[in-house]
Amino acid sequence: MTGPPDQRLARTPTQPTDTVGLATGPVQVGSRTGRRSRMTSRRRRTLANLMFAAPGTVFLAILALYPMWILVQMSISDVTITNILGYWPLVGLDNFRAVFSDPVFKVVTLQTVAFVMIILVVTMVAGTAFALALKGNGRLARVTQTTMILVWTLPPVIVGSLWKFLLASDGIISASLVKLGLVSRPVPFLSQPITSLAAIMLVSLWVGIPFATLVIKSAMLDISQDVLDAAKADGASDLQIILLIVLPLIRPTLLILGVLSVVGAFKAFDFIYVMTSGGPGTSSSTIPFLGYLTAFQSYQFGHASAISVVAMIIVLALAVGYIIAIRNEEQAR
Repeated sequence: MTGPPDQRLARTPTQPTDTVGLATGPVQVGSRTGRRSRMTSRRRRTLANLMFAAPGTVFLAILALYPMWILVQMSISDVTITNILGYWPLVGLDNFRAVFSDPVFKVVTLQTVAFVMIILVVTMVAGTAFALALKGNGRLARVTQTTMILVWTLPPVIVGSLWKFLLASDGIISASLVKLGLVSRPVPFLSQPITSLAAIMLVSLWVGIPFATLVIKSAMLDISQDVLDAAKADGASDLQIILLIVLPLIRPTLLILGVLSVVGAFKAFDFIYVMTSGGPGTSSSTIPFLGYLTAFQSYQFGHASAISVVAMIIVLALAVGYIIAIRNEEQAR
């Protein structure tokens, strides 16, 4: 039934061999199969990533890119209340020329620059000071931090309404100043040009300083205590430790916080809308809010779109600065 062993071996199919007698056929087939499997796996992962990113991309295109395109189109067209639903005549850069030659826009631009710079400087300085004061873990520090978190998380509409009540001419603050004899009559903080923008700054700082304090304190906690102890052992004073060690080590965080503060101050809208509506006149308006007033009070949608495009370009430039700051911090790490 069965032949000798040498005959059975003779009938067994052999594999192709290379020069050293090793089988190569099935190995080549297996390597090709493995490469195909890896390519298929990568394609599947790429397809899965695209499927996950598709909904966000669609929503971004619908809710952000398309409105931006319409905004740019309106900024180079003559759009008013009479033709907003009809044909928009193309006017080129006339809207931008009218905006830049408008004395109101120039005054509001100066107000915006002053508003942003004051908020930036005060937020950074006060935030750093409070962070240093609250560096410990005592009971007072914990209570203060909890209060700051509560203030920071309050909705802007509620904060604006609260301060509008406090700063009214018949409000608590004005009445207290009269009773203390500091002023002879109630002060309309929100109704006079000289104090309306300052009142908006005060409320913005009241909300922004707690956020800055928490961010700076978290950055300080990342500094090794050994570094601070070594500086004290070398005879460095507390001021020298702060200026020469603490601040340089948290510089990337301060840079990012500064960019965020500038962006937040520049696009401030809620407090202005709730407390003063940009008035009296435009004395408490910023560039973005001036665009709102031009669109929905003067109904000059073309001019308002040009103002909004200018504001958008400024915000985009600040956003690029924010991205560069984050990238530099990651490289520093």
